[in-house]
Amino acid sequence: MRIGTNHGSLSDRIMSYYGDSPRGMVESAFEFARICRKLDYHNFVFSMKASNPVVMVQAYRLLVAEMYVHGWDYPLHLGVTEAGEGEDGRMKSAIGIGTLLRDGLGDTIRVSLTEPPEEEIDPCRRMADLGMKAAELQQGVAPFEEKHRHYFDFQRRSGQLPTQKEGEEVDFRGVLHRDGSVLMSVSLDQLKAPELLYKSLAAKLVVGMPFKDLATVDSIILRELPPVDDADARLALKRLIDISMGVITPLSEQLTKPLPNAMALVNLKELSTGAYKLLPEGTRLVVSVRGDEPYEELEILKDIDATMLLHNIPFDEEKIGRVHAARRLFEYLSENSLDFPVIHHIQFPNGTHRDDLVINAGTNAGALLVDGLGDGILLEAPDQDFDFLRNTSFNLLQGCRMRNTKTEYVSCPSCGRTLFDLQEISAQIREKTSHLPGVSIAIMGCIVNGPGEMADADFGYVGGAPGKIDLYVGKTVVKRGIAMEHATDALIQLIKDHGRWVDPPAEE
Repeated sequence: MRIGTNHGSLSDRIMSYYGDSPRGMVESAFEFARICRKLDYHNFVFSMKASNPVVMVQAYRLLVAEMYVHGWDYPLHLGVTEAGEGEDGRMKSAIGIGTLLRDGLGDTIRVSLTEPPEEEIDPCRRMADLGMKAAELQQGVAPFEEKHRHYFDFQRRSGQLPTQKEGEEVDFRGVLHRDGSVLMSVSLDQLKAPELLYKSLAAKLVVGMPFKDLATVDSIILRELPPVDDADARLALKRLIDISMGVITPLSEQLTKPLPNAMALVNLKELSTGAYKLLPEGTRLVVSVRGDEPYEELEILKDIDATMLLHNIPFDEEKIGRVHAARRLFEYLSENSLDFPVIHHIQFPNGTHRDDLVINAGTNAGALLVDGLGDGILLEAPDQDFDFLRNTSFNLLQGCRMRNTKTEYVSCPSCGRTLFDLQEISAQIREKTSHLPGVSIAIMGCIVNGPGEMADADFGYVGGAPGKIDLYVGKTVVKRGIAMEHATDALIQLIKDHGRWVDPPAEE
């Protein structure tokens, strides 16, 4: 038997004591577990159902902590409920399920996608394989004590964002975003077509000039600088620097082909040898760290002024746990009152499958971001599409409840109770509403679980009867029995009536 608590369906009594919270979910599950135990029935598993990965992770952790206190040891069934479709659904599931698997929690898993049921199996296997591999290899780092991480409630460790320094010619305050930053790796080839590059960075173009928008990449990393005499490429970079986009380049490149106002990427060795002192005074530094270095090597961080740290463990070092190394780094920073922003940097090898990339990023970076550890993401994969990497990065931040750049959808998988074609209707609604960042829309096939499983949504589109749709605001039904052919327009009107609608941006 499964004892499953639904984030949106807690009883009034539980709600009055604990509110709509992970603690309330655990208490609700324990009520039923106590009944089972009283009757000497132990053949059950626990499940904490939430469409918000952060709530889901906290609920399972609290549940396990309570079980330890009681001396219980029942299996856990993991899943982010109503995760949605495509990369969004896979990313949300990876953040929730992957985080717990990384900590050795979970016995069975289910990836809930608004896709044909058989499509759920592949991402499920990939996620399970990742968890099994971590256990098999005993991934980790040398033991250390954690005193500062918040396991059961979300408290973000916000790194000190860049401030403007006297004498600086350009504005560095925009190289990181307060709600979470996206960094991208750019090649010399991309600089040959500046307008295409600006568009792929999601910058707004006005008469060919770039401007930052809601979901524009914050900083770029350039492994190789264009030659000093390549005026066009350098002008393209200058235009990015002028709109407060950071340009990061290795120390050796900045020393041999200096680019005005670029930030130099250095490692701890280059810091300890003093090589960075050859740079012009005032050059901003970005420091690459692993997190598992001896503490004596990390000591040098106390003596420098870094704009940000990039946390990176090479992908082929399978024995080192990326999550554990990062937690060790954050513990060191907290212990020494160092508030550098930290960007999670993952370099994928050629040939990485798209789903593996999404699941790996969600598991390894998401496991840290849901604990409030980290200020952004940099994903590199040489053979992957640039737009795909950018979208995956923004999806990751939104899934971790950090930076909101598009409409959030909660949609259920199809089942026997579904009263309409979920995939078709979901695609139809997304097409008309995907430009509303900060708005959350639930698309539910029936009223059995629908209203309860869309606790986080602002608006709900729920199958009420065959061919009829009910519309919700929060958990309250406001319109019933709308004919399906008019329901999408009625949903848009409802969003407008509540002042949450903006017209989609005009195509350039």
